[in-house]
Amino acid sequence: MTSPDGITWTNRIASDLTSSWYSVCWSPELSIFVAVSITGANQVMTSPDGITWTNRIASNISVWRSVCWCSELSLFVAVASSGTNRVMTSPDGITWTNRIASDASSDWLSVCWSSELSIFVSVAFDGTDRIMTSSDGITWTSRIASDLSSSWFSICWSPELSIFVAIADTGTSKVMTSNIGIPNRKSTLLVKPTYV
Repeated sequence: MTSPDGITWTNRIASDLTSSWYSVCWSPELSIFVAVSITGANQVMTSPDGITWTNRIASNISVWRSVCWCSELSLFVAVASSGTNRVMTSPDGITWTNRIASDASSDWLSVCWSSELSIFVSVAFDGTDRIMTSSDGITWTSRIASDLSSSWFSICWSPELSIFVAIADTGTSKVMTSNIGIPNRKSTLLVKPTYV
């Protein structure tokens, strides 16, 4: 569905009505929306206006949970909660390439980009470390969440506050923050700030 003001909404028809669409983002440079799905044969759809959508083929059949756009790298990045590689990238939203997550067994649910820090950060519902970061969307490094008992569900970046905020489905605090995106294992301020 689309809306010109966030108040009044109009139904639109997805390119594949059998797919479960999970995340959508916009590229101002390419003037294109990209959506990813957790089910279906294609698992990616694109639109220049949010009204007419076209099926695209994901790099592999996975449970694609989140997609974001990086203007600086001209790159879409998507993460998955299951599948072989669990990361895919695309320069145009049409052609996608498999990338290897830092932990191929974690359920990656959300990914975002910080232009100010030049870093992607993704959070996981489960797994050993539950955070991974990348400066290019291709090579990923595991980081350790402040609460490994929490099932991290979503993350976003605020340029105005210079802070990442992640929220969890379960756990003790259910919120963690970072102003650099890279936590350390002991949760103390050593060289780099930690998620707290």
